[in-house]
Amino acid sequence: MLASDVARHIVAHYGDAWFLTNLKLNLLVYWCQVGALRDAGAPLFADEIAVGECGPVIPAIWAEYEAFGSRMIRLRDEWQVKALGENTESLVASVMRELGWLTAADLLNLSNHPDGAWNAAREQGYESISVSHIAGSADMRREVSERTLAACVDGVERKYPNALRLLEHS
Repeated sequence: MLASDVARHIVAHYGDAWFLTNLKLNLLVYWCQVGALRDAGAPLFADEIAVGECGPVIPAIWAEYEAFGSRMIRLRDEWQVKALGENTESLVASVMRELGWLTAADLLNLSNHPDGAWNAAREQGYESISVSHIAGSADMRREVSERTLAACVDGVERKYPNALRLLEHS
């Protein structure tokens, strides 16, 4: 399977529900790879995961969605979305339930822990993150902190429902 197949599936099935940028999509696909290694003991895809400037990046996905920049990725009619298989679609759904609501900044924080695969590969001078980097890292047991930007915004929205609306139009 290609990482771009996973990315297209995420855009097609979750793009309307979550604000997906190129960076966020790359990070979500990275966490799908982590989930596959954790749950099945085998990688989901063989594409390179590069040690990006700020976190893990899959060059094939980055190039495919580069035209969107930091704007929201919208599904295009000409994109072919392949069925991934029941196990893979279940894995992607699980990752999206757990992480899809997070911001790109939250996902970067999650991916940049000192005991994570990205940091280990970067400190060792590697240009890419290997399966062994991921398997030997704390990313395999990482949990989402309750203190995320997305959770804080959600809390403000619940406590002060009009505050964000006022800021939106200021």
